[in-house]
Amino acid sequence: MLIELKDVSHYYSKGSHYEVKALDQVNLQINEGEFVAIIGHTGSGKSTLIQHFNGLIEPTEGEVIVEGQSLKDPKTVKAKIRQKVGLVFQYPEHQLFEETVSKDIAFGPLNLGYSKEETEKLVRETMERVGLSYEKYKDQSPMALSGGEKRRVAIAGVLVMQPKVLVLDEPTAGLDPMGRNEILNEIKEIYETLGITVILVSHSMDDVAELVDRIIVMKGGRVFMDNKPKEVFRHEEELVSIGLGVPQITSFMKAMKEKGCDVNTDIINIEDAKVEIENYLRRRKDA
Repeated sequence: MLIELKDVSHYYSKGSHYEVKALDQVNLQINEGEFVAIIGHTGSGKSTLIQHFNGLIEPTEGEVIVEGQSLKDPKTVKAKIRQKVGLVFQYPEHQLFEETVSKDIAFGPLNLGYSKEETEKLVRETMERVGLSYEKYKDQSPMALSGGEKRRVAIAGVLVMQPKVLVLDEPTAGLDPMGRNEILNEIKEIYETLGITVILVSHSMDDVAELVDRIIVMKGGRVFMDNKPKEVFRHEEELVSIGLGVPQITSFMKAMKEKGCDVNTDIINIEDAKVEIENYLRRRKDA
């Protein structure tokens, strides 16, 4: 496994009047090649959880292990762990600071000691991978780009480090529908072409239903559910009780069923719904 959490708890301001327990005895394993979503209501512990994956936050109790290396071990080099587990924060464009796009993306490799030639090659390849033409964007200021373009630069700045795990905290937050779709398509392509582990924090049930093969639901700093998307979305009442829900297409299929249509309600994405409705209409015609 790539990442393992053992009995991890985390307190903010422990021992003070403002003490908050953000994580509570979390046990979790993330395996190589998985596409995982972490969902939960605001305050459920999602963002605190993912910052433990590469040691940005240390557990108050428990242990985090990355590729067999305990982050508690003083011999573990955190910089190398953060190269393996790349984290893209929510609104990552706020982290852009260089005068040009190419310089911003090149910052990491140059600080690791890559040559200018090696770095330029990596930057070019990574920009193209996230849908940014190297020749068009390399000399532009990141501040002059659209919201979606800034988001891609930020993702490229992590991806250029060639991580084994890419963690994205609400990567579509604040984007218009077109920008949102473009970013999600890029993330899907990164997962499919590079074969790396992707962990996506999202509040959108529709997005995760279309993309991931495993969903971890957080509630009150604990793992509330951990299963395949269809299994998770079968528990609509429980999800609603913690401020979440099911994909819109799942609700639509259930509404059809309630109207007397003989359709499968265990549907979580539009493509499957299209096939199911076509089959239903065919059955009615042949009846």
